[in-house]
Amino acid sequence: MTDATHQPSAAEGIPSRAAALHEGELDDLGSFDMDAVRGYLPAKDPVLRLPPAYDAWERVAASLPALLSVGKLGQALERMPLLPIDRLEDVGQVRRGLLLVSMLASAHVWGGRQPATVLPRSIAVPLWEISERLGLPPTLVHATMTLWNFRRLDDDAGITLSNLAMLQLFYGGMDEHWFFLVAVAMDAACAPAIQAIVQARRDSANGRVEGVGRALDVMTAALNDIREILARMPERCDPYVFYRRLRPFLGGWPEPGVIYAGIDDTPRRFGGSSGAQSPLLQLFDATLGVSPSDGVRSFLLKMRGSMLPGHRRFLEVVERGPSLRGFVRQLAPSHPALCDAHDACVNALVRVREVHTEITVRYVLGESDKEHEKHAQGTGGSSLVEFLNEMCDATRRRAVATDTSSAPRS
Repeated sequence: MTDATHQPSAAEGIPSRAAALHEGELDDLGSFDMDAVRGYLPAKDPVLRLPPAYDAWERVAASLPALLSVGKLGQALERMPLLPIDRLEDVGQVRRGLLLVSMLASAHVWGGRQPATVLPRSIAVPLWEISERLGLPPTLVHATMTLWNFRRLDDDAGITLSNLAMLQLFYGGMDEHWFFLVAVAMDAACAPAIQAIVQARRDSANGRVEGVGRALDVMTAALNDIREILARMPERCDPYVFYRRLRPFLGGWPEPGVIYAGIDDTPRRFGGSSGAQSPLLQLFDATLGVSPSDGVRSFLLKMRGSMLPGHRRFLEVVERGPSLRGFVRQLAPSHPALCDAHDACVNALVRVREVHTEITVRYVLGESDKEHEKHAQGTGGSSLVEFLNEMCDATRRRAVATDTSSAPRS
């Protein structure tokens, strides 16, 4: 999309220079635990192995598939020493430490015939302490399983599906690998859009129409890439395997909760790892002003509690910014190409959600044994069909061309 540069006046309702200055707080992505090139993924590849002081964690994690298969994970965790976390030397090691102990915790709870109700001290204490240090709940979350859990097969090539492998898995196997690899590749594909969103906010605040149009094009291209990656899920991940072998480990703690031995004797209940904890689609929603019902909005805000604090703050700053849709709608009569670029981005987000809905129906509802499948819950606790349908509808409503109201609104 290209358009002639237009400098609208304040009378046209375009945000002022003050708003542009406010948008400057988005410029330093590092302050939000983000990277200018990789977006939500860490600037450096995840740490492959912890220092020798944590060999006990590494050994048990490396044997996790076998220990689960023979039902001896609990014994291994009881024998494992309680290790202090102060020898984790940098953020990469801290993140790998959380990956290992949170996976071991989930495997312990869900790996037997009945859910375990107590986490052994050897993992409960470091899980609690590392999570507190990183500002995350002490359980398995999306960031742990995806953002910090991959390696590149070729260090000189990019982060793509054909160049990725997972570091830690539960049972292992192609299906589990592929499920998480798709999520990592989607985050990598989102990275150009993050820079474009920052630029779109800056350009809209300063009335630079052409810059906003270019940014919208980049966002649309990223969404198309994300959709294509997500649509490849069925290639190597079977719904039956996902639902029965992997999904139980992602479900959070059962009622009334799990006791963290060495912390206290109070059962604690935390949700599991959910795609709704990814900031990816919430960022596009914040940028385009997608506004679902209060109930769905409340659920999405709850999911932010399982995101990295920096990612949460980035979403909040984007939401506080000037309305991109308001900018486009105000100029739609004189700049139809800008309107087309905006609505192409909205439609691209709709198509991502449509693919997500199709996969969810196939992988969760299609495998569910429940009588009333439409009420099946996501791992984050949402009612899947209602949630996904509402998000699709709320996204469609953001298209400027479908807005027939004569009164300007954002």
